[in-house]
Amino acid sequence: MAIKYSKSLGKRLADFGAKYYNPPLNTASRGQCVWYTQGRANEKKGVYIGARGNGKDVYESCKKDGYQVSKYPKANSIACYNGGTYGHVRYVEYVIGDTVYYTESNEDSDNVLNASDGILKKMSLTSWMNQPNLQGHVVVKREKLIDFKVTTPNKKIGLYKSGNMKKRNRVKSVKAGTVKVVAGSGKIKNGRDIVKVLYDNRYYWAIRKTKAKVRQLKRVK
Repeated sequence: MAIKYSKSLGKRLADFGAKYYNPPLNTASRGQCVWYTQGRANEKKGVYIGARGNGKDVYESCKKDGYQVSKYPKANSIACYNGGTYGHVRYVEYVIGDTVYYTESNEDSDNVLNASDGILKKMSLTSWMNQPNLQGHVVVKREKLIDFKVTTPNKKIGLYKSGNMKKRNRVKSVKAGTVKVVAGSGKIKNGRDIVKVLYDNRYYWAIRKTKAKVRQLKRVK
């Protein structure tokens, strides 16, 4: 059912008892701003952003990992701020005309859930864009996933936390017949053909073709 934002001001839109706000889907610190935006993105759009440090780390971390970013607020985007010790993030629910509807958690820095967390607020677009320390917005978008077959001899593929394929960034090696690859994520990095994959409800990077042109992933026809 569509949300009537103008009539929902002051109401909590999120269901904090839902799986999106609890382990294992959400492992960020409960009550914090990053915890909230991660849960809201998954609850509303089915997109797992993942915990990414403090609020001030979210924008650059998501940008590096290939998420679409925007200078201006878009419906279902995460507004990122880098002011103060930890920064802050908010969830943009809807934008219409000169009005931005948004929700957030821990604006008061009390680090616990209270009645103000998750409630719908609004701000004019002009005031929004004039906010201090606003870095930009991470667009929450359900990505098209394509099945790729793992073609290594042992059916194992290395998963990395970023597109930088250094050993220290390797998270784990998994054995799988196929993996889900994000459409359009392929790029060349240091001579390797790499792609973004979704594995066990989390995003990683993997090598599709090595420097020696050995194919490790092949699209399933």
